[in-house]
Amino acid sequence: MAEHAGKSLQGQMDSWAETIGASRLLSNEQVKAEELWRPHLEATRAGAAREAGVVLFIQDWTTLDYTAHQTKKGIGPVGSRQQRGMLLHSALAVVPAGKRVLGVAHLQVFIRPEEPRKPERGRSSGPEGQAWEAGVKAVGRAPEGAHWLHVSDRESAVYAYMAACVGYGKGFVVRAFRNRKVRAGVRQKEGARLKDLAHTLLPKSGSRHAYTVTTQATKREPARQADSVLSWCRLVVPPPEGEHGELLDVWVVRAWETDPPPGATRVEWILLTSECIETATAAARVVEWYTCRWLIEDYHMCLKTGCRIEHSQLDDGADLQRLLGFAVPIAVRLLQLRQDVRNAPEVTAKSVVDPLFVQLLAARLKLSRNMSLDQFWKGVAQLGGHLGRKSDGPPGWRTLWQGWIKLSEYALGACLLAC
Repeated sequence: MAEHAGKSLQGQMDSWAETIGASRLLSNEQVKAEELWRPHLEATRAGAAREAGVVLFIQDWTTLDYTAHQTKKGIGPVGSRQQRGMLLHSALAVVPAGKRVLGVAHLQVFIRPEEPRKPERGRSSGPEGQAWEAGVKAVGRAPEGAHWLHVSDRESAVYAYMAACVGYGKGFVVRAFRNRKVRAGVRQKEGARLKDLAHTLLPKSGSRHAYTVTTQATKREPARQADSVLSWCRLVVPPPEGEHGELLDVWVVRAWETDPPPGATRVEWILLTSECIETATAAARVVEWYTCRWLIEDYHMCLKTGCRIEHSQLDDGADLQRLLGFAVPIAVRLLQLRQDVRNAPEVTAKSVVDPLFVQLLAARLKLSRNMSLDQFWKGVAQLGGHLGRKSDGPPGWRTLWQGWIKLSEYALGACLLAC
């Protein structure tokens, strides 16, 4: 499956007998999907515990849409009334130094009922609304001396989620959503509003601290460098009205673009964090951690486009959940492959990669066998169709994966010939 990630189940297997065997495994009710996920999740959390520095657990949703396929059982409404599928909530473990992806530390599937009760519509309440806290609990308590933080977008900006992070000895970086009530100032006065307060903040020194934010490319706008300024202050977040809980001592960081290019959307982030922010360096570090959130969007793309999980012809939602036990690690590997390329040091490729692969790539592209790791991955991308022009930018995971599959086939042929 890993060698042919984008193909159908039949195309991934080497024979009809293997296809039948894979189908029986995926439709076997005695095989629990959670047990298929568990080894990867446990290995990711164990790897995070071994890290000496900061580890981010980036949480987010994605919708797996099976409206256009034959899947009938075990799915529910998603999006509009016509769409059917399932919701996937994940926590991606990332080391911010180099944006190194460790794996998926938590995974949960939600199947919406056909006629949900009114109080449970959407994700603001019920099991879906509690998915953020469930992710915090599933990842577990941070080991002694470790620096773990949960990072998430505006939908997660709820008191219970932030309180859960603190309760489990972890930090958080959350983008603010509502203009919620907070307490700020020397006397912790009542009645302040978060966004109103953030928009009044100026750097304490009276001068603006410059910071550059790299924005993600969208359908409407290309990626760009946004020159921004930073401000911050300390405040207290009380529990929602009518609920009991401790006051949360947090910091708010605002990063905004003062002069966006004509036609471009102005960058403005208001972030809530448990980190102590007393300098511009600390504020910039929190903003940088938040930019790592885009990696989970890339992971979802790997899952949908690279593994084509939404194109599976399995006809039961339970079977699709079992398929995730194989697709999730493959999608993680796709993303790791791309990150490795971007962070590739100038070490000798054969000291990291199988020397046979290096030798075959050198022969195919007429390169030196002592090529660097960076040169190796660029060669792999070239096999996958990357032209390598200055205007092309760094290779993406799709071209890298296609090149890696082709190189793997060369290696298999060389091994068969040697036999």
